[in-house]
Amino acid sequence: MVTVADGMRALLDTSALTKRYTDEAGRDQVLAIFQASRNLVIAAHCKAEMASALLQRRREGSLSASDFDRTWHQAQQDVADMESVPLDAHVERLAFAAMERHPLRASEALHIGSALVARVDLFVTADARQAQAAHTMGLPTEWVRGDQKETT
Repeated sequence: MVTVADGMRALLDTSALTKRYTDEAGRDQVLAIFQASRNLVIAAHCKAEMASALLQRRREGSLSASDFDRTWHQAQQDVADMESVPLDAHVERLAFAAMERHPLRASEALHIGSALVARVDLFVTADARQAQAAHTMGLPTEWVRGDQKETT
């Protein structure tokens, strides 16, 4: 685990960013990264993935319609203040390289490719396999461990 320092530029993948808006393990860790980072970065496809994750929770009943509306509104406001890395040929090449070396889904590899292009100080994910891949691709990585409860 990387120590989060004030002023870092951090890219949060969807698995980490979604924890900001849900009451689940790892949320405190994500909130601390939000506080410490001077600039938050997301991959171009992150907003669509986050919408999918929140809509699925609404369909399954773990998020009411009114909670979804409030949460989605807040997420859109937050994302508007973040730097979005465009999906371009450079991101795709780096994502392909990550997929060649690691068993990643395309969306996971695109987050890694975006972080490499943006030259962020920290890559943040709640996916253990993706965290390992990002680390071996040279990214300082913070794994948000959703299976462990945060202690205060």
